[in-house]
Amino acid sequence: MFKDKKNQNGIEKKNRFAEHGKGFVSALLLCFTIGVFSLASGVSVKAAEGWVNREGSWYYYPSTEEEHYTGWIRSEDSGRWYYIVDGQMQTGWASWKGKWYFLNADGGMAEKQWVGNFYVGEDGAVLTNTETPDGWKLSGNGSYLLKGKPTEELNEKTARYIKVLMEHPDARAVFDSPSQLVMENGNGYPFVIFKKMSLYDSKTSELLYEGDAGFHRNAVLEYYDGEELKLMQTMDFMQHHYLSGKQVLIDPAGLITYVVGEKR
Repeated sequence: MFKDKKNQNGIEKKNRFAEHGKGFVSALLLCFTIGVFSLASGVSVKAAEGWVNREGSWYYYPSTEEEHYTGWIRSEDSGRWYYIVDGQMQTGWASWKGKWYFLNADGGMAEKQWVGNFYVGEDGAVLTNTETPDGWKLSGNGSYLLKGKPTEELNEKTARYIKVLMEHPDARAVFDSPSQLVMENGNGYPFVIFKKMSLYDSKTSELLYEGDAGFHRNAVLEYYDGEELKLMQTMDFMQHHYLSGKQVLIDPAGLITYVVGEKR
């Protein structure tokens, strides 16, 4: 989408912003049936030998015995980078070695462009505490500064879950206080605070975090109505008494963009 805004010199800019939610991969078939892909380690395989589509999601299987590959793959044909976690191609925001990257709807890493309120550099990583090529100053979490403050920012207590999700990206989430939704004005970028989110280790069920959660206003949450998978947005949350998710996706400032549903 396009968003108009003025830089620090008062000059109006029209920047192209990519979507920050979970991407869709239905258009990937052509991309993965041509070209040759190589692992960051230098091992190369033909796309047809390495990629499998399962129920709309793409999985990568190296030519070695390793079935659950995690890491980056570069297309020798297009030069684009793709990020794989446990064999599955990722879309949306992803953290790797303390840095944030954005994977477009086709899985390719975004480079040298605005993504929502953030700017990714030549290596794909979100820029922080610097200035963008078009003159915008960026905060420590990467969101651009407006009147000297980050456009997106959670308070210190709530922001604790950012580190938890970076260290445990597969943490299971439970939301069970749907009436406790509060709209925050933020710094020119309103968001929604949900009063109770609990995060659990997916393997041990250890409680990792319990407290508030910050949502983008247009965040998407999956839920199951019986066997049927449905979608809702943040403010629709008030109609549900309970929601569990097998994965919570956030942007670099910690605002939740997508919750992957879990069958009860």
